[in-house]
Amino acid sequence: MPHPRQRRLDGDRGAVTVEVAGYTLLMLLALMIGVQAVTWCWAALGARYTANHAAQQTRVHGGTVAGGTADAHTILTSAVGNALNGAHVDIDRTATEVTVTVRGRATSIIPGIRPPVTVTVHAPVERLS
Repeated sequence: MPHPRQRRLDGDRGAVTVEVAGYTLLMLLALMIGVQAVTWCWAALGARYTANHAAQQTRVHGGTVAGGTADAHTILTSAVGNALNGAHVDIDRTATEVTVTVRGRATSIIPGIRPPVTVTVHAPVERLS
């Protein structure tokens, strides 16, 4: 006759396998969320660099919106690459201030999630006295 404790343990057979499968799924999900966060940060960093560079190009004496836009597109294709998808640059230059806004979406790691990225930079227009 089997011991009562041995009978109780027999009912738990395979429980570890199910738990490992569940924990593995959770770990993979956490890893994917972490990688998605990194790609969003990389895209935001690229957008910030692009906006800053375009603002500096536009704000200088003799700078134009067309020059800043061309500079932004050059930065987006050469430095940012595929980190920022569908990037759109808006530049507004007034007599005293330049505003550059870069919008796009980060690369998708988790299917169906495409985090938006929007960066706006303000800079004063250079004046010569």
